[in-house]
Amino acid sequence: MPSQRNIDALTEHINQKFPAFLSENGIPAAPASIHYDAYGQAQFPADYPYAAQLKQALQDNPGMERELSTVTALNEFKNALDESQPFQQEYAAASSQAAIDKVIAKYAQLFSNDQQSSSSMLIFDDSGQMRIASTTKMAT
Repeated sequence: MPSQRNIDALTEHINQKFPAFLSENGIPAAPASIHYDAYGQAQFPADYPYAAQLKQALQDNPGMERELSTVTALNEFKNALDESQPFQQEYAAASSQAAIDKVIAKYAQLFSNDQQSSSSMLIFDDSGQMRIASTTKMAT
């Protein structure tokens, strides 16, 4: 199970390695952000001038690509687990079928195809240090 401790440890490891990774690959600046599309492909801001270089560097160094995508996925999975915690607690505490039905109705959005989902974006500062930002979006 993903934990905040795992996410923080991986973030710290990336922050130790990513600035040097950029430098070693002749990339003078980190993108302002990276997010992953529905196909798991890294997406950079449209105005990031080194997008092609960074994409190639990540393809050539799959370990760094894995770390970036993994920290994103762990954060999204942890957010989904956190969002379901109140339901799990109330469902476990329900003592009758009527109480169970009430809990399920209350948290129906967790079971809907139209539910909101959490998405993570990696945000980089000028020195290449990363933090994770989470956003909520409507599923389509």
